[in-house]
Amino acid sequence: MRLALHNPFPPNAPWAERELALRMAIALDGMGWEHRIVNTVDELEAFAPDAALCLHPQAVPKMTAVSSLGCHWNPPAIFWNAGDAVPNELSHDGFLTAGDAIERRLRDILWDSGRAVPTAPMYPSSQGWSLAPTLGRDSRFFYVGSNWDGRRFPALLETLARRGMLALHGQADRWKHLADAFMGTLPFDGRSVIERANACGMGLCLHLPAHFDAGIPNMRIFELCAAGALTVADRHPFIMEQFGDTVLYVDRTRGEEAVAEQILAHGDWARAHPAAGRDMARAAQEIFLRRFSLERLFSALPDLLAGIRRASGHRPDRPAPLPVSAVVPIGESGLAEAGERLAGLMGQTEPPDEIIVAGHGARTLVERPDCPVGTSLRAVDLPAGHTEGSALWAGARAATRDWVTWLPEGARPFPEHLGILYATAVLRPDAGFARVQVLEPAPVSDHGEDGPFHKPERPWRLAEPDPAPHPAGLLVRRNRLEPLLRDDPVLGAGGAWLLAQRLDGSGAESGRTTVRARPETALPPAERKRLEHFNRLRPGPAPAHAALPEPARLPWTGPSDLNPEIAEALPRLLEPADFARLPRGRRVYIYGASRGGELLRLELAKWKHLSVAGFLDGYRRGDAWGLPVCRPEDLPASDLAGSVIVIANQYVAACVERLNALPAGVADLTLCNAYPYIHRHCLAEGETA
Repeated sequence: MRLALHNPFPPNAPWAERELALRMAIALDGMGWEHRIVNTVDELEAFAPDAALCLHPQAVPKMTAVSSLGCHWNPPAIFWNAGDAVPNELSHDGFLTAGDAIERRLRDILWDSGRAVPTAPMYPSSQGWSLAPTLGRDSRFFYVGSNWDGRRFPALLETLARRGMLALHGQADRWKHLADAFMGTLPFDGRSVIERANACGMGLCLHLPAHFDAGIPNMRIFELCAAGALTVADRHPFIMEQFGDTVLYVDRTRGEEAVAEQILAHGDWARAHPAAGRDMARAAQEIFLRRFSLERLFSALPDLLAGIRRASGHRPDRPAPLPVSAVVPIGESGLAEAGERLAGLMGQTEPPDEIIVAGHGARTLVERPDCPVGTSLRAVDLPAGHTEGSALWAGARAATRDWVTWLPEGARPFPEHLGILYATAVLRPDAGFARVQVLEPAPVSDHGEDGPFHKPERPWRLAEPDPAPHPAGLLVRRNRLEPLLRDDPVLGAGGAWLLAQRLDGSGAESGRTTVRARPETALPPAERKRLEHFNRLRPGPAPAHAALPEPARLPWTGPSDLNPEIAEALPRLLEPADFARLPRGRRVYIYGASRGGELLRLELAKWKHLSVAGFLDGYRRGDAWGLPVCRPEDLPASDLAGSVIVIANQYVAACVERLNALPAGVADLTLCNAYPYIHRHCLAEGETA
């Protein structure tokens, strides 16, 4: 079996996705499966695997024809205000879930779609190592903190460090406040973290509230078991149910100082009884190897993929032509491009009963010997000089089957495209049309270059379904379509968009991604103007605008910020009066050189008494929108002293902590939180902050 491990984030970023991908690679080596860690779509398609494991399905949709399995091991609360997280999740073909609650959530979301929900267990686990326990009388608790969580459990970790019971690893600049316990940075190579945990002999497995709410364990429990380390954990239901008395527990409801004392008591016991502690570690390791090693979890994938293929359409195991007329309109790109779309239709796992090529020269395209058995291939020839929209109208009028679909110029379907569309339609016999998710080219700003830790590599994104579905992802009942075809509006590529806009009623939605196509923004300006003209002339009341949240209910900071109370203590920027109150005659720096920073730059430019000197950013250097970008530490204290810093970043607490760590010579800073302004602006645009 060939398996791609799709880490959509920058491949060298020290994030959990990199570590997990490398651990998976080690496990797959032992299983004898072909595998490759891929970061980009091009790498994934070049490898041509049987399936791809997407390690962060909330960040990227399915973007290729390869069967895609999303790893659902992050708490959903982390993505509550990311508007594209759920559509991205659902676009994948199968779901690998870290607990019953996550599986139930996905089934609940898809309940009214009628779609199959193929799932298998998958945890942020470790390769099936069984390192011999090393617990001894000098052992300390292993704890590794990721690059952004330097203030997680501050009082607890400080107490353990003060008592000489903590072996701390992570990014050095995040742990300066616990320097005595800091043991160095570990490489993310799939091995070093586990080997170091083994050397420490015992370790901590602590969870955030979001993990408890979702019933998801974090990766610490699995790596500590693989390492043969005695584990001290909070009373997470998963760990208590699966590992029982092979783990020592603490009660997190009593406050950090009290929890620290419980952990210290467990540490004292383990040091005094190392043989008993090693026996517990071996027992936990046996449970891990039997139930939760990556090798054990991977063994379920062949059956899962076979089930996905059986369910990916109407009858993919017994393909027969579908009662569908598929129209290929010839547009400005000519016969060669139309021929590529025709080949995509003829290569479907479930071909249509009828394919109609419409336009000038259509007869030359239908003379093909490779037409699927049982499929009628017809031509509707038009004079030279016709538009793509006119070709679509002529082809759709000639359709004879109960359902009609079309591939606009530039559309490229995946092999299961028609089968999934038709399967979606028959599950909702009351619906006049069915639709799938369509991929469109993402803006360059989505391609992952905005700092090494923030954006995934995403050359394609899901097309927005509002105000109308993308025309490349539609299957429409012929009797619903016919009234729209009476008069040809003589549009070009905009003709397909006009039909999509005029479909009344609710359609059946699959949530699956099965086709790539051009976005509406790719239409020539004249075509877009014509579409706007049609919409202005359409009778009916103007649509009501959704009310924006009241200012008091806007979030102070992003959902992943670990210390939101820090953000609440800062002056916020939201209304014009907030900007008017900013101090005059002082340098202004915007902390964050991404989309939020751009919004703040434009807003601040409206105020005559404010002048932006540049951007601060945790990772970028250079320039943005004509202004310099540098890290806070790189600016001379004299430049920063007395300045106004406007935080345009969802990690408000992390920004404040970084600024607080600057040398004492940086005095009289005024910090403001602009996240509420950015969040409200993006809501108004229909985006997410």
